[in-house]
Amino acid sequence: MKQSRSARMLRLYPIIGVLLYILLGVFWILFSDQLLLGLTDDSAQLIRYQTYKGILYVALTGLLAWLLLRQHQRLTASLQASEQAFSQTFDHAAAGIAHAAPDGRFLRVNQHFADMLGYSPAEMRNMSFQQITHPEDLDQDQRQFDQLASGMISSYTLEKRYFHKAGYSIWVKLAVAKVPRKQHDTCYFIGVVQDISAQKRAEQQLLESELRFRTLLDNAPQISVQGYDQNGTTIYWNRASELIYGYSKEEALGRSLLQLIIPDELHQEVRQAMTYMAEHAEPIAAEELTLKRKDGSLISVFSNHAVVKLPDKPPQIFCIDIDLTERKRQAAQLAFLAEFDPLTQLPNRQHFSNRLTSAVKQAKRNQQYLAVMILDLDHFKDINDSYGHQTGDNLLLQVSERLNLCCRETDTLARLGGDEFVFLVEQLAQPEDAARVADKILQQLHAPFTPGQQTELNVAASVGICIYPLHADSAEALLQGADAALYRAKADGRNTYSFYSDSLTMQARARLVLEQRLRNAMKQNHLTCYYQPQLDISSGRIIGAEVLLRWLDPVDGVISPDTFIPLAEASGLIHPIGQFVLEQACRQGKAWQLEGLPNVNLAINVSAQQFNKGDLQQKIAAILQETGFDPACLELEVTENALMGDEEVVITTIMALRAKGIKLAIDDFGTGYSSLAYLKRLPVDVLKIDRRFIENLPQAEDDRSITEAIIDLAHNLRFKVLAEGVETAEQLAFLRQQRCDYYQGYYFSKAVPATAFAQLLKQQRDTPPVTTD
Repeated sequence: MKQSRSARMLRLYPIIGVLLYILLGVFWILFSDQLLLGLTDDSAQLIRYQTYKGILYVALTGLLAWLLLRQHQRLTASLQASEQAFSQTFDHAAAGIAHAAPDGRFLRVNQHFADMLGYSPAEMRNMSFQQITHPEDLDQDQRQFDQLASGMISSYTLEKRYFHKAGYSIWVKLAVAKVPRKQHDTCYFIGVVQDISAQKRAEQQLLESELRFRTLLDNAPQISVQGYDQNGTTIYWNRASELIYGYSKEEALGRSLLQLIIPDELHQEVRQAMTYMAEHAEPIAAEELTLKRKDGSLISVFSNHAVVKLPDKPPQIFCIDIDLTERKRQAAQLAFLAEFDPLTQLPNRQHFSNRLTSAVKQAKRNQQYLAVMILDLDHFKDINDSYGHQTGDNLLLQVSERLNLCCRETDTLARLGGDEFVFLVEQLAQPEDAARVADKILQQLHAPFTPGQQTELNVAASVGICIYPLHADSAEALLQGADAALYRAKADGRNTYSFYSDSLTMQARARLVLEQRLRNAMKQNHLTCYYQPQLDISSGRIIGAEVLLRWLDPVDGVISPDTFIPLAEASGLIHPIGQFVLEQACRQGKAWQLEGLPNVNLAINVSAQQFNKGDLQQKIAAILQETGFDPACLELEVTENALMGDEEVVITTIMALRAKGIKLAIDDFGTGYSSLAYLKRLPVDVLKIDRRFIENLPQAEDDRSITEAIIDLAHNLRFKVLAEGVETAEQLAFLRQQRCDYYQGYYFSKAVPATAFAQLLKQQRDTPPVTTD
């Protein structure tokens, strides 16, 4: 503005000077002579005054000229200073400056702009902005330039690219304004150009970095990144978060972290953690967490955190969760492969060895037997060579399925490798019982296999058996012993089993033969009931009989129950045998009642297996209904150990039996384990003193004390007492002295067939009672 005003003043100064000179001259001509005539009439003095007037005129005009020239100098100096400042600003500005004509030609450019593009100012004055503008940016620039030229806009700013003289492009920020047109002046445009290439490169790098970051996050499906504000509201949710947690980005943003993925039980803990991170601007320690998906299922993640604190803004909390599902699956798979066979899914040698070590310790504590049995398929290599490994693998799978059928819940089946399998059989009642398992295994493998299409194979196996503690007392030694026994079984012709010791092998095979004979005896009615009289000590009269099972073998004669009852219990035959005894005894008792013989109690032994099976009362009720036998005459004898199962189940079963009128006796009392607090709750009728406490009476002091204590205990609990195995008058006298209630034994009679017992009842019926004090 100042420069324009100075320029205008300079243009007006000649006119002002002329006007002032004319005015002064006219004033001087018109009024100076009259002024002199008014001062003097003297011609000489008037001439002198005329001279002074001329000098004064010259002085005034000189002074006027000096003043005008001095002001002109000042204005010229000011204009020159302004022009110099403008020139310096134009030439030395830190931004490019250009003046352009309406057609886009450069009228003038400063050095900075020329240097920016690699040209000289003179070169650029022969160019237009259209020539050096990148084609992709030219349309927008030209459109706004035309709008500016037409007066639609007063200025515009844009970012565009110019071509450098060397051929590459540079980014600039351009601000353009139109210089108002004056009379006789040509309008032009002023452009201010700032090189922003570095800024654009930084922005591009930032965009590329952000793109790489987003691409990395969105293409790492196991790394979930979520952002939250200080209140736990979601502000960021990457693609992996969508995949892992099931919420889309639109569903997640704006919702609370607690609502999305935090299980209810962790809400309080997470609130405290968010508050801590927001207040301290530092993350909590990374940890493994179990979070929830949209569908409610749980997922394990390793959760890390970062807190971003920008100036004058609240903190933002970012969670980086790594999905551990695949890692845990792989870890589980590795753990499985370390312990299990990948083909059959059975435990491998390592797992079996650990299990066997624990089983040996438990067997030692409980003083039990256990067996290790190694099974090897006979001629398996020939099957692989003939039919291929795929068929061999299919066969191994089918074999493992059948072997599993031979396992109880307490047993362990494993694959040692190849065609070798191993069994751990725990809680053996007798060492020879392992032979029954081995025989069952061989029977399972007897049926043909179909490992491939239209392929049927018959497979046999050899089994080696080693027993703890008879043969070995460590896991390693048991496996070695079973392996040695396996080779013996192969040497014996294969498709058989062998124990580590020859004697045990023979015993086991004899036991299996006996078991088969017992099965045949049941089918051929070689089992029958004998009856041993039970007497009242005071009156000496028969008040009942213990029903005892006898095996009448056509070859060996009478086989003792001590021989076959343990075998029946181990093989499961005790259930049909027990059913047979109950049916025959009740049927016989009913027959005696119909004959008019005196009513007596029939005491029937019930094994622990029968008592704890759960259906004993239903079976007895069915038998009583079928035979018509009076339940008041039926007495069930169970051992103390049979009553040590589930207390409530035992009491419920006994109460149900008592409700039918059936009596209960505890057999072999004093030889097992009884809790007196438990015993007093049982509705028991009779305690039977085991024969081992009777056989040395009355000489053995310990037996006398035990017997006395049992009788006193029973009477205090309001039970009757029956002594077993009474064989002498001295024993009977002692028991009578201790007020024992009943007895049985060879002193009166051994167990006899039903006809003989009926004869005893008839004799008693015909003989008047005699009371002995």
